[in-house]
Amino acid sequence: MINFKRLRDLREDHDLTQSEMAEILGVNRSAYSLWELGVNIIPIKCLSSFADYFKCSLDYILGLSNQKKTYELVDGIDFKVLGNNLKKVRKSKKLSQENIANILNISQACVAKYEKGSIEISTSNLYEFSKEFAIPINDLCGKTKVHDENNTIKN
Repeated sequence: MINFKRLRDLREDHDLTQSEMAEILGVNRSAYSLWELGVNIIPIKCLSSFADYFKCSLDYILGLSNQKKTYELVDGIDFKVLGNNLKKVRKSKKLSQENIANILNISQACVAKYEKGSIEISTSNLYEFSKEFAIPINDLCGKTKVHDENNTIKN
């Protein structure tokens, strides 16, 4: 179960109102309020923007980590990168798209679209995938800058 308490905590720590946060994310206040309450699940694109604004990890916000900032983070989210990373994990575990579909309780066609980056994965499905395979969401989303042996960023 995703705990969205950190959405409110981060917002309040920075003395922002729900209206101000909603404006930053480009949504209406009532939509944002429902995310904080956990009534609705914040879309991954908005969650990424929230993380970018506060310069903290997606994993921290979703309660998968207690470290706000563990890496240099990349702004935004590229669904092609995310899809490719989902596929790499699936193949490394020698699983089929159908296996992943069963784990996430979705259709195989949906998994295929996630892997192609043609549709936005739901935050809850990404959360479950991350937990199932013990892989940070930041890594799956390509939000973590990776350095090579010369300390050059390789994203």
